[in-house]
Amino acid sequence: MDYFKLFQLEKEPFANTPDPDFFYHSTRHTQCLQKVELAIRLRRGLCIVCGEVGTGKTTLCRQLIRTLADDAEMDVHLVLDPGYDSTQDFAAAINEMTNGVKSARSCATAAEHKEMIKNHLFEAGVNHNQNIVLIIDEGQKLPAGCAEFLRELLNYETNDSKLLQIVIFAQNEIHDLLDAHPGFADRIALFHRLEPLDRRETKELIAHRLKKAGSSPKQGAGPYFTKRAVSRIHRISRGYPRTIIHLGHHVLLLLLIKGGTRVDPGLVSRAAAGLAHVRKQTPGRFRPGIKTLAGTAAICLIAAGMGAYALWPVFSGPENRQRVPAVSEAHVPGAHQTHTPEKASPPADQGMRLGNKPPPEVLGRIRINENDNLWEMIGLIYGTSNPGAFVETVLGLNPHIKDPNQIRPGQEIRLPAAGALQPQSKQRFWIAQKTSDTLDPVYRLARTKADNSLRVLSYWDPESGICHAVVHRQSFPTRDRAAAAMETLGPETEKPPFILDLKKDGLFLLSAGQGATNR
Repeated sequence: MDYFKLFQLEKEPFANTPDPDFFYHSTRHTQCLQKVELAIRLRRGLCIVCGEVGTGKTTLCRQLIRTLADDAEMDVHLVLDPGYDSTQDFAAAINEMTNGVKSARSCATAAEHKEMIKNHLFEAGVNHNQNIVLIIDEGQKLPAGCAEFLRELLNYETNDSKLLQIVIFAQNEIHDLLDAHPGFADRIALFHRLEPLDRRETKELIAHRLKKAGSSPKQGAGPYFTKRAVSRIHRISRGYPRTIIHLGHHVLLLLLIKGGTRVDPGLVSRAAAGLAHVRKQTPGRFRPGIKTLAGTAAICLIAAGMGAYALWPVFSGPENRQRVPAVSEAHVPGAHQTHTPEKASPPADQGMRLGNKPPPEVLGRIRINENDNLWEMIGLIYGTSNPGAFVETVLGLNPHIKDPNQIRPGQEIRLPAAGALQPQSKQRFWIAQKTSDTLDPVYRLARTKADNSLRVLSYWDPESGICHAVVHRQSFPTRDRAAAAMETLGPETEKPPFILDLKKDGLFLLSAGQGATNR
């Protein structure tokens, strides 16, 4: 059964596939597309588009391919997943795309593949004026060796243009690769960061997808989202297109149960309360009651009856990743995985449990870059003015580090959780710049502030597990005081700050309380 036909629609309006027909030309996505296309036509070389999970990178990637496909001078190739086991496999894949499988199989090494690709680039680019474009999705998976191979391909050029155009769409983790390989980063001609949609764009995205699906409000066909419902969707989704689409789909399923065509904010909240993935990104709290649970159960019954939608609760997509507690962090080379330092969790907290789970022993991992030092790292993450007290514990968790004063770029360091403490009343509200389920990106952001006005705050959320935030060092007992202090902040280079509320039941701090200032 096609549920959307019950709303007199021709297509599913909130499908979670990157269909270019449903591409919404928001201001920021249109600008990104125009910048990348211009860089390609000017043959500038390497372009990188990065953004958090769900900002629309894959859809934008497909739209770019569609735009370039109409130009006979363009020769476009797509790598969906660059996580190859070896540089030779990666080189062979690119060679097969450009020269054909039969020709590529005559090469036995990465160097031979590179030579054949080079000959093709000069032949097609110089003699036939072909603009060869290599588009890579999921670029954060690109291994270091493959990045070096791309850097070498970018060296092939004429006096006025590059012979190969490379466009990489990646999550923000690609910064780790760029930091570790400055030679590759230096080749970037365009770097564009995708940001979430604002409230107006959220409204337009919903209206656009409904219209593309066949909705005609003037004729009374299709569901109608009220202004307040759209505002609720924007607040819950934080403007991330994937979450908007995912939530919109489940709102329509609930609307079938309710009957009618009008979507109000209460319906949006009930749909969000039944979706674990959406709740992780929700600033507010939803307390599902009997009606909510009944509605969620009814949705499951509807889904069971739809053979084509048997997997509708699964939030699929190449970027989707389940959060895992930091205690399951991957093994650090050279470390003894079974060894747990006694000081990783203070004795006073050993009997405490977070819900039905013990406190995590590890906050996460950080990859060392140039100019990183262990003392500053500890100060930013634990907020302490006496980092020496933590050094022994950190070294116990990282036996591959012999000297705390000599940490090398490329090494990975695991950081221990400093117990599990309930937030004090004066630690309830913080001014935050960013949140993440991984430690490294928030540490990188906190480190950009030379005045040490930012720090990392790690905590345990009973719904989403371990979380990390970049916060200003001042904490507040009330939201009003935090809001007043936020008004006094100067212009920020990152996103506008927001208030982080830690009053949630079952929430515990894992790195706070060490030398934080409060008022």
